[in-house]
Amino acid sequence: MKQESLLPWFRWLTQWVRRAFLKQRANKQPLTLFERIYSTDELTMLLSVERDAPGAVATWYLLHLENPHHNLVITLDNIAAIRLALRKEQIKDSTMSMLELSLVQETPVIRTHRFSIQWITKLSSDRTILSMIGTWDADLQGNSFDPNANATTILRLVAREALNLPPIPGVPWRLRMTKFPWSESVQSYASAVLGEKHDCHIKKLNLKHLKFKGGHA
Repeated sequence: MKQESLLPWFRWLTQWVRRAFLKQRANKQPLTLFERIYSTDELTMLLSVERDAPGAVATWYLLHLENPHHNLVITLDNIAAIRLALRKEQIKDSTMSMLELSLVQETPVIRTHRFSIQWITKLSSDRTILSMIGTWDADLQGNSFDPNANATTILRLVAREALNLPPIPGVPWRLRMTKFPWSESVQSYASAVLGEKHDCHIKKLNLKHLKFKGGHA
């Protein structure tokens, strides 16, 4: 997948983050909250919130009481829905965008969803910075007729595991979350939900050289 193909999706994601934090600063209507779960030690909280971006399926916040300036965000998007959203934006008779071209299936491997893990860091200057841990595309639908139900279940299980990750003496929470085996955990839960023989064909996207003027909110 070419790097420029990720720009529209990343733009939608960062625009949502920017709007969400601007709402909080202006004391406007907060984000819609679907679920709130606490860790067994009650130091970490998992929030399921609404995200109004093209292709968005589910979004979770992981908040730690001892790390109030660093929030972990887990997002799940449907690739087919992203493709449809791009088609609606496409000018009649114009060529396909780089992102739409990248989503066209050219091999027997089908990847249905994109999940990403990133930090939202609040600076003392009142700025908010996004730093990506990783973004992956994978088949999280399998043979299910519902396009998103199993994918949501799988990512929710991953988020619950991260929520109750046992503390390690001398290792801060942020480092434990950064080093958490996200893709391996997704494959493990996918095998439990979709069947032991299901291969997610997880592919990590290379965001190292992605240039986008939207990393701040």
